[in-house]
Amino acid sequence: MAVFRNCRQRLLFLFLTLILFTGCTARLAYNNMDYWVPWYLDDYVSLTSAQESRFITELRQAQAVHRKQELPRLHQHILDLQRDLKRPMTSGKIQEYHHRFTALGEQTITVFTPPVANLLRYLSNLQVDQINSKVNQDLDQLREDREKLSQQEKLKRYRTRFEKISRAWIGDLTEEQKAMLAELAQYQLDIEPVFFSTRQGLYQQWLALMKQRHRPEFDAKLERLLKDTVAFRYAPVQPQLDQYLQRRFSVMTRLNHSLSQKQRQHFIDKLTDIRKDIAVLIQQ
Repeated sequence: MAVFRNCRQRLLFLFLTLILFTGCTARLAYNNMDYWVPWYLDDYVSLTSAQESRFITELRQAQAVHRKQELPRLHQHILDLQRDLKRPMTSGKIQEYHHRFTALGEQTITVFTPPVANLLRYLSNLQVDQINSKVNQDLDQLREDREKLSQQEKLKRYRTRFEKISRAWIGDLTEEQKAMLAELAQYQLDIEPVFFSTRQGLYQQWLALMKQRHRPEFDAKLERLLKDTVAFRYAPVQPQLDQYLQRRFSVMTRLNHSLSQKQRQHFIDKLTDIRKDIAVLIQQ
């Protein structure tokens, strides 16, 4: 249930809503999506008043559907996960939840693609160039920042990040659990070149798609590209991505089996907080 912060998500930020919610800040962000999405989008393109007004109207309509249709599904999936977390989970069960939450992300894309597609369709070529240039700068900056680090520095960063995320979900870690997360960090370092290749490949698909934004099939192709990005689907390197996921599942299974009762309850309590926040959002 990690939250990933990288360039890929910056590109998707406009198209995705929150998948997991924690605390009043996230509820406030969700309820004010019609403000913060255009505000964030301003980093990428300057919209006219008419473009922004139309986009906000359509975004609100999509959000109403998402609140009614998708948030209850998310609430139920978390409830199911809490039930299964009470005892050690099999690798198959962990993979099942990965696919269930991925499917929720993909369905969220389905809900929000129409307003995004309409916005992109009515942008000028100059505005599209603005977006492409900013995304390209983000990718270049990410690559430059990573190239400045040694392999050991990268590994340490991954390990530190995974430990921080894990502590937030399950509390204090044992040395055995830290070793598992170090193994996961090594897998992340090993797959890094494939991730960069995937990002670049998806960006090239994006560039080609923007040239087709006035065609009838644009909406469907945009939705497919965004779903592929969320679901780790990129045909040229799919075997490597699948192997990486299997390695992650293996580590997560062992980590799940290593949880103490206190850690397990900590995880369940965190999910309870999230589920309560989602219940509030559903009723608002």
